[in-house]
Amino acid sequence: MKMTTRQSASLGLQAEAKRGKADTAPEAPPSRAELRQAVESGFSWKLKGWVSNYGLVLVLAGVVVLFALLRPDTYLSASNARMIASTNAVLALLALAAIPPLICGQFDLSIGFQMALAQSLAAGLVLHAGMSPAAAVAIALGAGLLIGVVNGLLVAYGGLNAFITTLATGIVVQGCTQWYTNGESIFGALPSWFLAMGRTDLGFVPLPLIYVLLVGALLWLLFEYTTWGRRAFATGGNVRAAALTGIDVRRISFQCFVLASLLSALAGVLSTSILGSANPNIGGNFLLPAFAAAFLGATSIRPGRFNAPGTVLAVYVLAAGINGLQQLGADFYIEQFFNGLALLIAISLPRWSAWRLALVSRLRR
Repeated sequence: MKMTTRQSASLGLQAEAKRGKADTAPEAPPSRAELRQAVESGFSWKLKGWVSNYGLVLVLAGVVVLFALLRPDTYLSASNARMIASTNAVLALLALAAIPPLICGQFDLSIGFQMALAQSLAAGLVLHAGMSPAAAVAIALGAGLLIGVVNGLLVAYGGLNAFITTLATGIVVQGCTQWYTNGESIFGALPSWFLAMGRTDLGFVPLPLIYVLLVGALLWLLFEYTTWGRRAFATGGNVRAAALTGIDVRRISFQCFVLASLLSALAGVLSTSILGSANPNIGGNFLLPAFAAAFLGATSIRPGRFNAPGTVLAVYVLAAGINGLQQLGADFYIEQFFNGLALLIAISLPRWSAWRLALVSRLRR
């Protein structure tokens, strides 16, 4: 029995309608096990991200808890906390000074020697030349700016290697400091208001720590939330690509060196205000801890990027650990071991993370 054309078309439409219903049928809802696995996976991912960003916070908390249990009578005292906050503020400022050149892909090894020069000028011009502290501070900061201009011109516009160039200028600066001080420490009766700037507490918080937090916040805003800061990161990431996009990479590098020198001089002035004296040989002792804090800070807050909050946090992680070890009777040279190991760990973490991610990716294939 033959079907007419109308019957054949009707059957075709019915078959197609059945296929359409089958295609558009709602999928079965996920099971409870699948939902639980998805939630746990998302939570695990967020937890890993939080630990990656704020791991140094956990380390600091762990260090404080450990030494508080070992030395409960002295470690958690208010005087010890203020001492750690105040005495390490100079190191924190110097570590912040190391950041701008590092962000744009350069090094400035002269920052410690610049700090010693600014310290000697701030003390010597007041005690030996009879200047007012304000004038002495202005000259010390001006000297820092001049050194930054020299470093920037030689590296950014002269094309010289930053590592060797800033090491050379740092040695020259150290020679100038030795010449000015005759190789001797400078001490005497500085004006009380000048000393108060480094020795006063605002409530329970030492003023030097407040200075560090203010400078760190300004650097964070400058590099994270301004066009100039983004250009600095672009310059450090790939200088050739940054130049091809129209960024004046030489000007950015020059400005980073000037900013680093200004912060180094500021650290020297603060040191004079805290100590009330100057030591022409102090610069080299601060150089390694400053870079250790800068590199360790790059593993936290914004992992993989030099950043001000992570650097300040790293300074006080190292300070809390060294203070605790010293209270346990560790020898004076433990500080060098601690800072050296921290720098080694900081530069090894990115490589280890990259290796781990590559291994996980390979195993999932």
